Amino acid sequence: MLKSIIRFAALLVVFGGIVAAGIYRSEIHPAAIRNAIAGNPLSPIIFIALQVAGSLLFIPRTVLGIAAGLLFGLVWGSLWAIAGAMAGAATGFAFVRWMGLGGTLDIQPGVGKLVKKAEQGRWRAVAVVRLTPIPHSVANTFLALTNLSWRDYLWGSMAGMLPMTLVQVTIGASGGEVFDDHNWVLACLLLAAGIVGSVALQRTARRRN
Repeated sequence: MLKSIIRFAALLVVFGGIVAAGIYRSEIHPAAIRNAIAGNPLSPIIFIALQVAGSLLFIPRTVLGIAAGLLFGLVWGSLWAIAGAMAGAATGFAFVRWMGLGGTLDIQPGVGKLVKKAEQGRWRAVAVVRLTPIPHSVANTFLALTNLSWRDYLWGSMAGMLPMTLVQVTIGASGGEVFDDHNWVLACLLLAAGIVGSVALQRTARRRN
């Protein structure tokens, strides 16, 4: 009984956060995030916490990826952005599983067989989902509703999110240091690698499935 009450309360808190994020969506943008935490000695930790919150509240990961570039530059921005994205993905997955909803899609008429077939692709199936235009929070929820293992979920999420995370951070960093003499070549290479990596991983996963 107590566990059910705690779950219901947690669900209400998350739902309230989603509503609030929707109401103030116009104020949630990369520059606002940068201005709020820039210069704070704990800015990397705060940023990762924002990534976790954003994952639960359906805030677009693109906003946070670009903010990472604005805040930390190309190299450190890439590191903190992927760390935050993975922390957010893990939190979203854990929340749905904690609610006791793991495997729900596998038993649904009409989609159960398709879900089980996708699960056979293991981490590659997760990577393909991450490479599609499905919003980050929606993907977390959808994948948590299957019987995918934590290992496949995390590996697939890393592989699928890394390419576009680098692209997002590069865009954010272009507001400053990316055009410095020593960084613009690296930025272009990362941008190209992100796009090529996305396409290559999608084709590989489709062939194996």
